[in-house]
Amino acid sequence: MSNDLYLKKNFPEEPGVYIMKDTSGNVLYVGKAKSLKKRLASYFQKNIPDRITFLMDRVNDIEYIATDNETEALLLEYNLIKKYKPRYNIHFRDDKKYPYIKVTNESFPKIVVSRKIEEDGASYFGPYSDVRAARRMLALARNIFRLRSCKKMGNKPCLNYYIKRCSAPCSKEISKEEYRKRVNELLMFFENKGEELISELTREMDSYSKGLEFEKALVLRDKIDAIRKSMEEQKIFLDSPINKDVIGYYDRGQICICIIMVRGGILTGTKNFLIDETILEKEDILSSFLKQHYKEDFLPNKIILPFDIPEREEIQNFLSNGKESLVVLPPKTPREKEEVLLAIKNAELFISSKKKSPLEGLMISLDLEDLPRRIEGYDISNIGPELKVGSQVTFIDGKPSKENYRIYKIKTVEGQDDISSMKEVLLRRFKHKESLPDLILIDGGKAHLNVALSALASAGLEIPAVALAKQEEDLYTEDDFNPEIEVDSKNLLIRVRDEAHRFAIKNLRNMKRKTSMSTPLDNIKGLGPKKKSLLLESFGSFDNIRNASIDQIESVIKNRGLSEKIYNELLGMEEDYR
Repeated sequence: MSNDLYLKKNFPEEPGVYIMKDTSGNVLYVGKAKSLKKRLASYFQKNIPDRITFLMDRVNDIEYIATDNETEALLLEYNLIKKYKPRYNIHFRDDKKYPYIKVTNESFPKIVVSRKIEEDGASYFGPYSDVRAARRMLALARNIFRLRSCKKMGNKPCLNYYIKRCSAPCSKEISKEEYRKRVNELLMFFENKGEELISELTREMDSYSKGLEFEKALVLRDKIDAIRKSMEEQKIFLDSPINKDVIGYYDRGQICICIIMVRGGILTGTKNFLIDETILEKEDILSSFLKQHYKEDFLPNKIILPFDIPEREEIQNFLSNGKESLVVLPPKTPREKEEVLLAIKNAELFISSKKKSPLEGLMISLDLEDLPRRIEGYDISNIGPELKVGSQVTFIDGKPSKENYRIYKIKTVEGQDDISSMKEVLLRRFKHKESLPDLILIDGGKAHLNVALSALASAGLEIPAVALAKQEEDLYTEDDFNPEIEVDSKNLLIRVRDEAHRFAIKNLRNMKRKTSMSTPLDNIKGLGPKKKSLLLESFGSFDNIRNASIDQIESVIKNRGLSEKIYNELLGMEEDYR
């Protein structure tokens, strides 16, 4: 893009948002600037990074919206990214919003899992890393405090009452006051006031014991034991009951941001976000992530960053709406640095766990309907125009299955014609419909692939097929050339192709060796392999047999008629035959 656009637009000094578009008017990138004039000037300098050159080569127009201050610019940038989803802004993949435990605002509150925080007077606890963690906590709370979770109260107890997961307020098995007491206990439990709750329940239990109400005291004892056990199982992350997130950033070809979530001083789980391909630097990626993620989700009191970012204070004010309840900063203490390293390690492990197997990579890259568990590879090899073979190797679950290897001697093709030979092999193979492959690999290029597809069509089969050429390892599919494919998946195809080639060469050499050992004796009808071996062993060479009399030949094979036939067949042979 030329500097003419920059001069023509006359961008202002004010803060604001700029919108880059391509020739079709599609939004490519949305950015925020303290000074639109200075920020946009940086895109038109001579020595700009390759990633910026890559973007600017695609930009045809730049629009801008000036704002009164940076906070307004941040908010506008956030809304425009959400609206347009520009190609070169970051987009992180996450299934759903975080789940929470919700205690409703009703006469007899219920406890449920919810993904929405509404202004309905309810109490929300979390967020939890995933819905399974939230449901485990829900089940624990119901077992201890026996609050209802039904959508609508009936007038008689349900199964949950009989299995001791609900106190059945619907049938007035419990008074409103007693039920409210249990709700308050639950709230203390979720607010990380377990020790205080245990002290209150212990005093109440002692009171029942002194009053000889041992049954009620026993119920409280069991509740105290359950609360204490659950507290022991929860990992204490901090000494103080703070809500904070620790962020890890890991980039090895793919970017993952991991959040370790601490709620009330307790580690409640981790959440990982994969970042789609981007041209941004890591500081810009993290800034954009913070603005997008925390504007829509739970905002803790503290966010520990893996590294500092230029917009940190502006983002802190933007997220907290100017309140002092949020702190965003890189790690300061040794403990915080250890926590960040833990988050980075979790991000690394998450990317490793998401790594696809070679077969999964093939299924995705080649757009296959099923996992290619059975792959058959084919190659043609020849020595001269007469000696030709086709090989078939089979890989099952990525490993050679040698009992399923086959060799085809080419029968119908004259001369050296790999394309026609390949068609013959495939037609002969797929006359038999048993054990059909999930994927066919041809050693060759586009022409070899086309003849394979033709042979499959003639056999009435629809089996995915690809061709892999040797020199540049070019991969051909029916509709594509060199599709994006994982390294491990490509290497598996190379292994299959090379194995088909090796197997063809091995068998071709064996055939050549057998051919070189043949003599004119092979063409005499009635002379079998055993008698031929006896003659060669007795006379030492073919020349000696050719020079022998009928009686000498008969003395070895014990057959007068056959001896005369052999003598007459060999009589006219040249003496120098080898």
